[in-house]
Amino acid sequence: MPQTILGIDIGSYSIKIAQIQRSFKSFELVKFFERQIKYSELLTPEEATTAALIGIIEDNALTWDQAIVGLPGQFVSSRLISLPFGNKKKIDQTVEFELENYIPFELNDVTVDYHIVKLTKELSKILVMYAPKGQMVKYLTILENAGIDPKIVCVEGVELVNLVNLGMVPPEGVFALMDVGHRKTTVTICKGKSLEYTRTIMVGGWHITDAIAKKVGVPFEEAEKLKIEMGQVSVEDIENLDDLSKNVFSAIKGVLDELALHLRQTFFSYQDDEGSPVSGIYLSGGTSRLPGLDRFLSIKLKQNVAFLDCLEFHFSRLSASEVHLQLIPQALALGLRAVAPAGLPDINFRRGEFAFKGDVKEIGGGIRRVGIALGVIIILPICYFGMRYFSLSSRLSDLNKEISTVVLQSIPDINAKRIGTAQGSLNAVKDRKKDVADRLAKLNVALSSSSLDVLKEVSMSFPSREDVKVDIEDFNYAGGKLKLSGRTTSFEAVDKIKAALEKDAKFKNVTTGNVRKGVKEEIKFDISMDVGGPAAAAAPMGAAGGTGNK
Repeated sequence: MPQTILGIDIGSYSIKIAQIQRSFKSFELVKFFERQIKYSELLTPEEATTAALIGIIEDNALTWDQAIVGLPGQFVSSRLISLPFGNKKKIDQTVEFELENYIPFELNDVTVDYHIVKLTKELSKILVMYAPKGQMVKYLTILENAGIDPKIVCVEGVELVNLVNLGMVPPEGVFALMDVGHRKTTVTICKGKSLEYTRTIMVGGWHITDAIAKKVGVPFEEAEKLKIEMGQVSVEDIENLDDLSKNVFSAIKGVLDELALHLRQTFFSYQDDEGSPVSGIYLSGGTSRLPGLDRFLSIKLKQNVAFLDCLEFHFSRLSASEVHLQLIPQALALGLRAVAPAGLPDINFRRGEFAFKGDVKEIGGGIRRVGIALGVIIILPICYFGMRYFSLSSRLSDLNKEISTVVLQSIPDINAKRIGTAQGSLNAVKDRKKDVADRLAKLNVALSSSSLDVLKEVSMSFPSREDVKVDIEDFNYAGGKLKLSGRTTSFEAVDKIKAALEKDAKFKNVTTGNVRKGVKEEIKFDISMDVGGPAAAAAPMGAAGGTGNK
């Protein structure tokens, strides 16, 4: 999906916005906008800037996926620092403390970022950029009040290198990119495609207007008109001009002489440090439209001077009639930060307490969207299986009712609650089957002729009733084992019964047990024995119980 990127250049005179459309494989400069900032006594400079931002956004119905802005150069300072090592991790840990030796501020009062200009194992040269936190707060407040939350707040001069990378400037030798604005001039020195140095010189179009106002003795607004209508830079003899023209030219030349002096010092300083002279200048910025400025600088600095033309390149969809060419480069350079390849300067003051929070919001929104998707994925199967469950549950309920009906018809005396389910019905049928089987087994044993034979044999073996009185309360015969429980009149009677049974060859291992007195002074006893002989062999496994008197 195409993305819209805005490079927003907030100057002191006007606001410029370059709109870039980026697709997966390419990008295009599709629109460029400018709006002058209207200052008044009713508004603070910050409020006037905010009003201009809101106006340019609303009037052009601008929307964007990413906005990139540059902190104006007058709020940023730079320092080249050399360190005796080339370890990047160590550089990151050291650079802020090293900077503290060079700045008149507390380190906690500035926001800092840096770009490594040169790196070897034994040496690193670092271009450190820093800005007061108070100024950063004011700048972000202006943007926030206009509804802009930029992911990147970089430095105007540094981002001009993005133009070099795209081939707008021949990447050969040492050259300077020079943006001459309203209150400042930004100078960026490059060696090929590499950033070497950047500096902001506080000389611009406003200073020219102010010099004209003072020289001619007119209000500032009138001086601005004179600059636009009559202003030009001349290195020729002006003695033949009228007094007003002489004063205007003289005022302009005085300011530009000061600018040329700063530029000369900057270029000489770079040449002393690096041993390579600056061989060319590429001009941009609103004040660079002053007629004759390129020729003036070429003569004063003995340099080749040319204008940056951003409309010559294939990615531009603007026509020359739409805009002033000199206004585009800075805003375009900022927008190109979003499409610039790795390896270019990536200074960003949105770090630490100023860190961009939009990613967290996007992640949070992404998590919510993923959560919703997962919820849908989970809920749909649940709904499907829920419907299937209720359908099958209804069918199961009908089957249970049918099974219960069949069981009730077969076993009328069963508890209806017990057979409410198929499993309950099955368990009830199994229990009834077992109960019937047990009763049949007992009946078979009770009716078995072998059991009766054993009972008859025991009765015949007992002592006579005149000799021993005995009542048999329980008779249990199963698997060749016989157990008797009964009561008699004395312990001697128990011994006589045992002795009588032992005399019978069919009874083996006759044992008495649990011989005790009862509540009525009778003697209770248990006798167990093995039953042998034909009767035992014929008897099935089972039990017969009963009571009797002997």
